[in-house]
Amino acid sequence: MTYAVVDLNAGRITYARAGHTPMMYLPGHGYDGAREVQVLAPDGLVLGLKIDDGEMFERLMVEESMPMHPGDLYLLFTDGITEAMNAEDDCFGETRLAQLVERHAHLPSDQLREHVLREIEAFVGDAPQHDDMTMILLKVDEAWTGRHGDRRRDRADREV
Repeated sequence: MTYAVVDLNAGRITYARAGHTPMMYLPGHGYDGAREVQVLAPDGLVLGLKIDDGEMFERLMVEESMPMHPGDLYLLFTDGITEAMNAEDDCFGETRLAQLVERHAHLPSDQLREHVLREIEAFVGDAPQHDDMTMILLKVDEAWTGRHGDRRRDRADREV
């Protein structure tokens, strides 16, 4: 499980991961470095393990926070996306998913989502689906500045 809180007033996203798939982040157009997907995978113990009274879960859970900027893209997904297998038992994988996001990030969220799902379908071919496939895309609106008192719009485009 990955949990994220989007605070539009503060211009921040805060997230934690309970030992499952990471979150992918593609910086917006104003980013000074190479515009490549970053895999965000803070430490965290798998949700639901009954090892102790929750102390270990609390101790191992790492919550991280980062500022949001116009054009930023966040992708949360279940392992059914990256572990989708073709007839040769090859997995679709995080690398292929990240490359798709980088190449097609310019698309609106709904089109990007559909493109990813079509690519997975083409990769899998006739092999049976063995897990659920869930994906949440969050693209920060280009008109939103993310700075206190300097917003043209307080919204982010979200697609599920």
